[in-house]
Amino acid sequence: MRTGRASGFTLIELMVVLALLAVLSFIAVPGLFGLIRDNQVQAQAEEMSAMLQYARSESLIRRRAVIVNIDVASGQVDVLAGGETLRSATFDANGVDFTSSHPQLTYRPNGTSTIGDFRATICRDNLGERGYVITVINSGQSTLHPQGLNENGTALGGC
Repeated sequence: MRTGRASGFTLIELMVVLALLAVLSFIAVPGLFGLIRDNQVQAQAEEMSAMLQYARSESLIRRRAVIVNIDVASGQVDVLAGGETLRSATFDANGVDFTSSHPQLTYRPNGTSTIGDFRATICRDNLGERGYVITVINSGQSTLHPQGLNENGTALGGC
């Protein structure tokens, strides 16, 4: 015969632990969803920046004009050279605001841009602090600016 007290957890102890886990998950889950959405916006901004860099490099390699067509309504971005589509991407418009100062950007055979003040913004829920700005200057250099900042380093007011 066994004497003494049985070891283990009581039902009340288990219920308290489960209640604490439920409270912690209700606190953490909304923050996790916001983080995921912020990462999606950042990924789209990085992809747009990569498309512009690709177009410039292709204009230098091919020694011909390369055109970047941007349709902000559908989120479609195409890189074209001599009528041939070199690369195409569609940006997710669900909850993401995508604007562009010009619907088309052309890189000359020497890599310079025909538009010296090109600017695109990619934001979430029209929140400037969650947005990204991409600029292209006359030399053709494109820059993806830090989150929430304009090209001059000031806060991005809105999208």
